[in-house]
Amino acid sequence: MLHELNERNSDGYNYIAGIPKEKWTNAYDGGFRYGHMTTNLAEAINSSLKGIRNLPISAIVKATYFRLGKLFATLGKESFTLKDVGHIFHPRIQNEIQAIVVKSNGLYVLPMSRSDTIFRVSEIPRPLQGYDPTSYRVNLGDKWCDCGYFQALKSPCQHAIAACSNSRRDYKNLVDPVYFLHSVCKVYEMEFPAIGSETEWHGNQTWPTILPDPQIRRNKSGRPTSTRIHNAMDMPQRERTGQPKLCGHCRRAGHIITNCPSRRQH
Repeated sequence: MLHELNERNSDGYNYIAGIPKEKWTNAYDGGFRYGHMTTNLAEAINSSLKGIRNLPISAIVKATYFRLGKLFATLGKESFTLKDVGHIFHPRIQNEIQAIVVKSNGLYVLPMSRSDTIFRVSEIPRPLQGYDPTSYRVNLGDKWCDCGYFQALKSPCQHAIAACSNSRRDYKNLVDPVYFLHSVCKVYEMEFPAIGSETEWHGNQTWPTILPDPQIRRNKSGRPTSTRIHNAMDMPQRERTGQPKLCGHCRRAGHIITNCPSRRQH
C-alpha cells in the first residue's frame, strides 16, 4: 500500500515515512495498544464528561473531578463485588467468551506438532448454505492465529479455543491478564478523595472570581440542544460531493417542492 501511495502521491508517502511506525500501525507497537481497545477505553468516560465542554475552566475541572470520582466509586464497587462472589471475568466479557466457545464446537482440528501447540483448524463445509470452508493455522505457544483476532484482542478466538479443546488445555490460560477481574480492580484501587467546601480552605484568595456568562447558558425549558461537534461525517452526501439540492417531488435541481412546475400541473 505504501508503494502504491508513493507512485500516486510522493508527498503523502514522505509524510507518512517520517512518522515512527509504532505510532500508527499495530504491527510495530509491541502489543501495547491491544488493537481496537485503545479508542474504546477513551470513549468509556465520554458519558460522564458530556455537557461540560462550554463551561469555564474552573467548572470544567470541578465537574471532571467529581464526575470521575462518582464513576470510579460505582464501577469499583461493582468490580470488587463480582470478584468477591467468585467471578473470574466480568459478566459481559464472560458472555462474549462463551459465545466464542459455542462457535468453536463445529470446527475440525488437526494437530501438527508433538508438543500440541501448532494446529490446523478447518471449518465444516456447508454447501447447502453456500458457505465455503476456510482453514486457519493456530499456534498456542505464540498466541497466534491466521484470523488475526487472537493477536489483536489478546483473547483466544474460536479456532484457538477449538485447539485447546483438542489438546485438553484450559483456554482461560491464554486470555490476557487485562481481562481478569483482579486486573480491573487494580484500576479502581485508588479513589478520589472528597474535597470540602471552599470556605474551609486555608489562605487568602489572590485570584479574581470568574462568573459564567448568563447570555450563553443553555435554556432550562424546551427541547435540549445537542452539544456534539459536527464534522464532515455528519454532512449530507450532496453537500460533501457538491451536488445541488433536488426537489422533493420531481427530483430535479433548480427549485423546491413548493414551487415545483410538475406539482402545479397535477
